[in-house]
Amino acid sequence: MQLSDYAEEAKRKGEQESFLSFTIDALKHESEAALMLGNDFSFEPTRSVLFRSAATLALESKNLRLAEQLIANALSGSPPDETAEELRDLLEDVYFHRHLEVKGVDLDPSEVQMSLVGDSVGRGIAQSDVFVQRVKDFETLLYRTAERHLDMEFREAGRRKKELTEKLEVYVSTPRAASFAVTLRIGKSIQYDFPQISFAGDIMNDLLDGIELISKSDISALKEKIPQDDYRVNFIGLAEKIAPDGENVKAVAFTRVLNNEERYVTLTRSKKEIRSSAKELKKPQKEFEKEFEIKGTLLFADAKKMSRGEIEIVDSDEKSHKIIVPRGMMADIVKPHFEELVVVTALYKENSVVELQSIDLADPEE
Repeated sequence: MQLSDYAEEAKRKGEQESFLSFTIDALKHESEAALMLGNDFSFEPTRSVLFRSAATLALESKNLRLAEQLIANALSGSPPDETAEELRDLLEDVYFHRHLEVKGVDLDPSEVQMSLVGDSVGRGIAQSDVFVQRVKDFETLLYRTAERHLDMEFREAGRRKKELTEKLEVYVSTPRAASFAVTLRIGKSIQYDFPQISFAGDIMNDLLDGIELISKSDISALKEKIPQDDYRVNFIGLAEKIAPDGENVKAVAFTRVLNNEERYVTLTRSKKEIRSSAKELKKPQKEFEKEFEIKGTLLFADAKKMSRGEIEIVDSDEKSHKIIVPRGMMADIVKPHFEELVVVTALYKENSVVELQSIDLADPEE
């Protein structure tokens, strides 16, 4: 326990080597203690608790096979229901980290492995829409991050620069059987065309930093990182689209290798949870302002105005609703839903202005 405390302290200080060293030492003692009880099931729940603790340390030290064995030992006895459930959850974590392991693939700094876990994801196979759309949204987020780094004005409409597309083009590897994990590779160097960015990996790192802040609900830090309102609104909106839905996809994780160290960024928070956290950055609603929901077909989208766009939703009663779209949402968040049945959350403001808050595809069965 003392070694484990030392490990946690090293982790808080960012001392990765010390954290790993203390964790491995703690694992040695904890696993020895658990194995002393062996198959003596009369020592429950102490026996299963020791094995669970040792397995947790094995997971933290990336010894996944040992963690699996320790959990199996614990479950072979008669642990209390609550402890047994914790052990099963821990086993899922072990399998999840196995999904994240980079096996037989050398990721360079401009590469990232994306893993999906959920009911629509199997061993090397996934429902097409849950995967394809997330790759597209990740690609869009990559380009938006690059444009922000280049201090470009936010592009509400029109195509991205051709040379930027060529230098940050995304390539996808074949899925690996351990889970549905693919490698996304981008161009290594864009320094010849864009001297402000010396390496494509810088863009990837910045993107993952932002996703990590969203996964931690640290929206205030995200605002400091992305002070431009339009780029920040866009980043959050695209992160929502990549995020798990809770069932089909329960987690989306990214693995990147830099300086021989693996970095894991895991997004387990749902779109609704991210959206709820993002509301803290918005100005408090005035007394007369009211949030409401509209379900209908998106039939019109206009992004000609520099300050804001406008959409039109036609509901089942054929009533038309015109809604203002804040900058940062039109091109990447709203337009992909054109002519689709959508559910829109809007805010009624002064002077009869109705402003978009969020937009999602509606359930066609409802």
